Amino acid sequence: MWVCNYIFLDIMDNKTEKIFSRNRIKLPNLDKFHDKKNVRKILKIIIILLIAIIVFKVSINSITPIIDERCKGIAKSVATKISNEQATKVMEDYKYEDFCSIIKDENDNIKMISTNMITINKVISDIPILIQEELEKSDENTFNIKLR
Repeated sequence: MWVCNYIFLDIMDNKTEKIFSRNRIKLPNLDKFHDKKNVRKILKIIIILLIAIIVFKVSINSITPIIDERCKGIAKSVATKISNEQATKVMEDYKYEDFCSIIKDENDNIKMISTNMITINKVISDIPILIQEELEKSDENTFNIKLR
C-alpha cells in the first residue's frame, strides 16, 4: 500500500479511492505579467498615477491657504457692511436724549448725567438680531476665484 497526499491507492485491487477531495484553487495565469513589455507598461502606469497624485496634493496644499484667507476677508467685509447698515437703521429711531438725561443746576452747570438702561438694552438686543437676519438673507455668501 502506498499513501499519497489525497489518494489512497490499493495496488492489489487496482482501484483508486479518494479519502479527501476538494475543489482546487484556480490561480490566475501570471505568465503574461512576466513579459518585459507588460511589466514596463504597468510600471509606467503606476509611475504616472503616482506623479498625478503628488501633483494634485501639492496643488491643493498650495491653494488652500489662499482660499481660506480670501474667505475670511470676504466674510469680514460682508459682516462689517451689514453690521453698519443695521446699526444705522436701529439708531435712526433714537436721539441722544433717549439714552442719557442731563440734569443741570440753577447756574446751568451739569449736575448729573443719568442713562436710560432700558433703551440701551433694547438697542443692544435689537442690533444683533437684525444683523443675523440680514446675514441669513444675504446673497453675498458666495464668491468666485478665477484660476488663470
